[in-house]
Amino acid sequence: MSDRHVCTIYINATPEAVWEGLTDASFTSQYFHSTSIESTWEPGAEVTYLNPDRSVAVAGKIIEANHPSRLSFTWHVHYNPEAIKEAPSLVTFKLEAMEGATKLVVVHEDFPPDSVVYPQITSGWIAILSNLKTLLETGKAMAVS
Repeated sequence: MSDRHVCTIYINATPEAVWEGLTDASFTSQYFHSTSIESTWEPGAEVTYLNPDRSVAVAGKIIEANHPSRLSFTWHVHYNPEAIKEAPSLVTFKLEAMEGATKLVVVHEDFPPDSVVYPQITSGWIAILSNLKTLLETGKAMAVS
C-alpha cells in the first residue's frame, strides 16, 4: 500500500469559484456526501465536515489556506469506528488557473501502515471531485458523491 494518493481534475471555472466550492458549506452539502464544511480557514483552526444531523464525519486542523491557490489540512475520519482510531492523514488542494479553467490537484498522504482510510479515499476522491466539477459547471450535482 502507498501512503499517498494524487487525484487531478480540470474544472471549467475560476480558481476563486473552485475555492468557494471547496470551502463553502452551501456547496459541499450538495456534492460531498451531504456534509457541510465549517472552518475559519486560519492556520491552526479546526475544520469539520458535518453530517446533516450535525455529527462529525471528518475533522482536522488547517495547515495552510492561501486563497485561492492552496488549502491543506489534517484529515481524521469519524464516520467509521475503525478509522477514528487511526492517526490523521493530510489532504492538500492545489488550484492553478489554466486557460480560463482550473487545474485542481488533491494530494492525500501520510497514512499509517494498514490504513483503513486509504482504500476508501482512492475511489472516493475522484467521485467527489467529479461531482464538484459537475456542480460548478452545470449548477447541479450528480446523485453520486
